[in-house]
Amino acid sequence: MPGSTTPTTAAVLTPPARGAIATVSVRGAEAVALADRFFSSLGKISVCNAPIGRILVGHWQAEGEAVGEELVVAKLADDVVEIHCHGGVQASQRILKHLAASGCQVESWQSRTTSQHSDAIVAEAKLELPTAVTSQAALHLLDQANGALSREIATIGKLVEEANFEVAAQKLDHLLSLAPFGRHLTQPWLIVIAGPPNVGKSSLLNKIVGYDRAIVLDMPGTTRDVLHATTALDGWPVQFSDTAGIRVSDDEIEQAGIAKAKAALKTADLAIVMHDATNLKPDELDQSLKELPSALHVVNKIDLADALRLPDSGEMLATSAVTGQGVPDLISSIVSHLIPRVPQTDDPIPFTSRQVDGLRQLWEHVKQHQADAALQSIQLLLNA
Repeated sequence: MPGSTTPTTAAVLTPPARGAIATVSVRGAEAVALADRFFSSLGKISVCNAPIGRILVGHWQAEGEAVGEELVVAKLADDVVEIHCHGGVQASQRILKHLAASGCQVESWQSRTTSQHSDAIVAEAKLELPTAVTSQAALHLLDQANGALSREIATIGKLVEEANFEVAAQKLDHLLSLAPFGRHLTQPWLIVIAGPPNVGKSSLLNKIVGYDRAIVLDMPGTTRDVLHATTALDGWPVQFSDTAGIRVSDDEIEQAGIAKAKAALKTADLAIVMHDATNLKPDELDQSLKELPSALHVVNKIDLADALRLPDSGEMLATSAVTGQGVPDLISSIVSHLIPRVPQTDDPIPFTSRQVDGLRQLWEHVKQHQADAALQSIQLLLNA
């Protein structure tokens, strides 16, 4: 663009979906001039003559067009203008088309975010923030966007420069221990509900998520596929998978469902193994506890059992998917199993595979007292 050393760029900052308002950000030396080319304020004040921070209401219209778009323009700086139009995709795309035809470069909000931050971790946090599905997850990502993890890595760099490798390694051990938590700030924890047929797996899923996600019939083998339902427990995103009842079956379709159930168990962050309170067999239950010691074992249908005696060994929970008895305790137990310790506000947390891989490499260099290689790893983490 004539007269400018860097290109003026435009990006839509709001999601590409139906909404009340869409925001187009224009940055660069020609931002104000481009806005004035297409925008006419109702108060007859040009964007160029408007003070910084002034909000103008008017029409956006290209030369030769019969109809303009009523919208709001805000001058945020001498080289930054925001255009707030109707939330439909067509409105924002029309504005981008006008700007592009005048020499403005159109970029994605991701590119805009990355270009605005020299700190790679801060940029990654801002890119990931829109994918956080709960407020608690978003708050921890916001801490990283405000530099919590970057500051901790910089501190580790100072320790390396001082040859204090022991403390640096301890800090890295702590960061890596938080990696599973960080990964689930943008990806729900995976919970698989498993057990024999007709034990109430689908009913329990429906009770926890609060609506009928799974079909419930009094017939063994009803669930043939893996059904998923995403919800939040104590503010943390989780995805439940209701699986086919695991048993010996000659039905090919049911066999396929059982195979999927076993495969889902291998990828789960937590398995909930259910047992029938009306048909509780101590020997089989003890064997189940031994085979899946890390699973959460639940005895369901306690509303139908006359007398219930749970094994002394292993953690067991008793529930009724019909009345809801024991379900709040089950939810609390699920959360404590998934997140034994919730990080504090402002705690540094790695949240991408790039960061975790980089921290592991850094840990190796620190363990071997390789100061130069460690500092190079830190530079790659912060400035990738």
